[in-house]
Amino acid sequence: MASNDDEYLTTDEVARRLRVHPTTILRRLGAMDDADPTRIPAVRVGRVWRIPRREFEEWLARSAKAGRPAGRQRRLF
Repeated sequence: MASNDDEYLTTDEVARRLRVHPTTILRRLGAMDDADPTRIPAVRVGRVWRIPRREFEEWLARSAKAGRPAGRQRRLF
């Protein structure tokens, strides 16, 4: 059985988790070494993208912590 470190998510799985359209996820993907913190870290396998679960969870936690304006919810996209 694969550990969480070896598990990859599809763009559809991430879209369902964030409750957005899969195309929105495709627009927000970035290479693992991309310095842009707003990009979802991913790797391309052939013609499809895969998102490492651990990296996605870390990105999501960072996005949730990033400076929220008082009284307003921060948008991820």
